[in-house]
Amino acid sequence: LRGKLSQLGSVEVIARGSSMSYQHTAKTQQQIARELGARYLLTATVEWQPGAAGANGVNGARRLRVTPELVEVWSGRAPTTRWQQPFDATLTDVFQVQADIAQKVATALGVALGDSARRALAAKPTANLAAYDAFLKGEALFDAADPPTIRRAIGYYEQAVALDSAFLSAWARLAKSRSMLYGLSAPTPALAAAARVATDRARALGPSRPESYRALGGYESYVVGDNGQAFAAYDAGLRLAPHDAELLRGAGGAEEALGRWDAALQHSAEAARLDPRSAVAARSYTQVLLRMRRYPEAEAAFARLVALAPTNPITIMYGAMLALAQGDVGRAEARVRAGLAAGIDSTALFAFLANFQDLYWVLDHAQQQRTLALPPAAFDDDRAVWAIVRAELYQMQGDSTLMRAWADTARAALMGQLAATPDDGQRRAFLGLMLAYLGQKAEAIAEGERAVALVPVSRDAVLGPYVQHQLVRIHLALGEPEPALDRLEPLLKQPYYLSPGWLRVDPTFAPLRGNPRFERLAAGK
Repeated sequence: LRGKLSQLGSVEVIARGSSMSYQHTAKTQQQIARELGARYLLTATVEWQPGAAGANGVNGARRLRVTPELVEVWSGRAPTTRWQQPFDATLTDVFQVQADIAQKVATALGVALGDSARRALAAKPTANLAAYDAFLKGEALFDAADPPTIRRAIGYYEQAVALDSAFLSAWARLAKSRSMLYGLSAPTPALAAAARVATDRARALGPSRPESYRALGGYESYVVGDNGQAFAAYDAGLRLAPHDAELLRGAGGAEEALGRWDAALQHSAEAARLDPRSAVAARSYTQVLLRMRRYPEAEAAFARLVALAPTNPITIMYGAMLALAQGDVGRAEARVRAGLAAGIDSTALFAFLANFQDLYWVLDHAQQQRTLALPPAAFDDDRAVWAIVRAELYQMQGDSTLMRAWADTARAALMGQLAATPDDGQRRAFLGLMLAYLGQKAEAIAEGERAVALVPVSRDAVLGPYVQHQLVRIHLALGEPEPALDRLEPLLKQPYYLSPGWLRVDPTFAPLRGNPRFERLAAGK
């Protein structure tokens, strides 16, 4: 129903991530409407009755009664029922019930329905209920950003398209999930090809559907790395569905990478408004504010994020980064402890922080030791990442022997990965850092420079600065302060998470302490 009503351009529909959180709530309709910023609420009861037993003893088609109610909620006044009607049907008629309810709601809202709109509302996503069930199970996992959960979602979407090869929504989600996994895990040609197949299938099934543009945008962004094409896809989708929060987030992410920061902020804010209880929307908004160094606003956005997802490792990561950007390492450590106190899985948290954004140094000594005891499985079985984290931790702890041993393990794993994807700039930068740990100066600098050339800031204003940051770390590991500062200075003059406050507390920059150029940067001059 949400998807069908979202197709009506004159109606703004709160996104799934926000509305689903009110299942079984005890809050009043006024409270819900106020929190969502919505004028109307569509609620319903669903009653199930078993079907008659068949000849083989198996229940026949189950029957259900759906009693929807469209309520208009006014500030300071009692809610008013605008429409209510019970529907009786068998489970096999569930899509017809959806279409009937959607049309009745549209009529009650005063929306004029043309023939194309009526056809869209009546369209069935699939004729296979088992495929739809698998699709919904994938949807419950889709918003995760960790590779293991994404793999589980992919499994459900693959089930859905295996049961119905013409299921557009499932193909679109499969495409987006495969593309995300390519960008967040060890990339392989096979995964890139699988993402392409799913994207092409979605585009063929629905060339003018918003779902297919979401899929295409994700493929262009995560797999191809063409942010201009990614934005073009999201923008085309928004012309069809201007209130689609996922398309708005995608457009904002592409605009960040293109360096269009004000536009990115506008799209991210609009996505958060339309999806006010979505942790994904909240963290996207927090991220762009952090990179733009708008810290008071970022703190407010983070407060919203932590209220929505207090035990998500990404929440803790952004909280720590926001504190570090303001030069407060104590608050960063406190936010890690708060996540643990809230019940977050410590293994997942430590592995996440040790890997993403190189925050291993925020962990205290006991947490670092627990991280060193983690197996490769804690890092999605990516032996390169696992070994990199170990090398970095031993380097920070001053154990040069173990640092070099694990740097060599990481080097070998990275070489194997780069044989399959030689133009992966981020992994080239990691290889350069490991070579620097091994003292191979010329090779380390060459890999770092090649990484920067593969992902220049001018092409990707999000990943490019991070890759250049790794080149700074390479020069520092090789004892070259001036080349390191040459690469560091520009990062303080553009949107990025490094800041003067961060420089003052990050031990990575300890070799630069006392250098006049560095001290000016750390003082914000």
